[in-house]
Amino acid sequence: MLQSSQAKRAAIIGQAEHPIPVRKWHATGHLVSIYSSLIISIVIGVFFIAMRGWSPADDWQMHTDFIVTWLLLTYIWVQMGCLILVGAGSKNQMWLDAFTSIIPLFLIFYVIVQHYTGYLILSVFQTHASLVTAYTMLLDFVIDLGVSVLLSRQVVDVGSAGVG
Repeated sequence: MLQSSQAKRAAIIGQAEHPIPVRKWHATGHLVSIYSSLIISIVIGVFFIAMRGWSPADDWQMHTDFIVTWLLLTYIWVQMGCLILVGAGSKNQMWLDAFTSIIPLFLIFYVIVQHYTGYLILSVFQTHASLVTAYTMLLDFVIDLGVSVLLSRQVVDVGSAGVG
C-alpha cells in the first residue's frame, strides 16, 4: 500500500516536471484524399471538356504522355500514402472519402462516353489520356471503397466459449 502511494506521487511529480507537448494540427488522410479527389475532378473538367481537342506538338508527344502518367501516379501516391501514413479516419469519414472519389470517376466516364458517342471531340492524345485517367480513378475508388468496407465490418463472436 505504501509503495503504491509512493509510486503515484512519483508519477505526479514526473508529470509536473515533463509537461505534455501540445499536439500540432496536421491533415488527416481522409481529408487529403477528399480534397485531392475534388481537385482532380476540376482538372479533368478543364483538361477534357474546356480544352477538348487539345494535342501537344509532335515533338512533345512522348514527353506529355510521360507527364500525364507521372501526374496520375503522383495522384495515387498522394491518395494512398496519406491514408496509410497519416491515417484513414473513422468509417463515416472513409465513406465520405469513397463518395468523393466517385466524382472524378463519373466525370471521366462521362467524358469517355460523350467522346465515343460523338458529342465531345477529343484529340488522340486526350483519348488515350482519358482511358489512363479512368483506370487510375477506378483504382482510387476501389481502394477507398475497400478501406471503407473494412472499417465498417464488425465481427461479433457469439457463443464461442460454448455452454457448460
